[in-house]
Amino acid sequence: MVKGSEGSGWRRWIDGEAFLAVLIWGASFPIVKHGVDSFGPLSFAVLRLIVAIACLVLWLRLRDETLRIARSDWPRLALAGFGAMGIFQIVFLVGMRHTTSTHSALFLNTSPLWALPISWLVERERPRAAGLLGAALGFIGVVLMVGTPDPTGTATLLGDVLTLGAAICWVGVTMIPRPLVARYGAVPITTWLLILSLVVVGLAGASETVRSLATLPGWSAWGALLYTGILAMVGANVFWQRAVQRLGASTTLVYYYLQPGIAVALGAAFLGERVRLVQIVGLFAVFAGVLVAQRAAVREAVPQVAEKVGQRAD
Repeated sequence: MVKGSEGSGWRRWIDGEAFLAVLIWGASFPIVKHGVDSFGPLSFAVLRLIVAIACLVLWLRLRDETLRIARSDWPRLALAGFGAMGIFQIVFLVGMRHTTSTHSALFLNTSPLWALPISWLVERERPRAAGLLGAALGFIGVVLMVGTPDPTGTATLLGDVLTLGAAICWVGVTMIPRPLVARYGAVPITTWLLILSLVVVGLAGASETVRSLATLPGWSAWGALLYTGILAMVGANVFWQRAVQRLGASTTLVYYYLQPGIAVALGAAFLGERVRLVQIVGLFAVFAGVLVAQRAAVREAVPQVAEKVGQRAD
């Protein structure tokens, strides 16, 4: 066995960057909902992408990193940016306008389930038993936490279908750029994904953006824009892409299930919201699913690391 190949004890159970990414995203559902309602979905998408790209370009400049990409890698990058990330931005935010934040969290968290058959078909990555168990436990937990009927009647079929489409797009955002992140790094590739997606979103939302800026919303809406643009789009996306390199797409996506639990916990801690017993059971199910998938990924990585070390020694 390679010394240190399993990492420190806590990393066998949970990946810090994947957890931090979903912590930021889990807290952002009500914040994004407020921003979408204030600016309009497409306008909010355009403005937060501009904020995020400006931060990433500054980051790269300070670290003296380049955005140069080999010509042979442009087709994959274009598919990930124009296709997966661009469409995700539109259908997620438009879908949230037509549904509740609870339904949005539920349908968006079907991404790990879609990842299993997609990985099998596209990457020939046969699902592991532990991965299937982790995904199943996680989804059951999400349903228990947020699967209550919508008492307000504001959730619509259109909003739910669009959010389901966003969940499938997110699988593409996670899987397609993985070889590029390994080659160029998480920050440059995340920057390109957002730049390319801005082209798509900008074409769709230019007129709405101009109208929304004619009547400026309040400070809370601008705070929502800065939170999602800087933390949710820059920090969380970089953490996410790094975690995908270590764990693989299917395992990392299981962490997505933690988002509703984080939202429930933050609501109880800061807003005094009542937590029901079924939600606590659901939260435990989600954590169990994450731990099962994480442990399986770490065990699988050990022989691969040992094999690579052996090849270098030869």
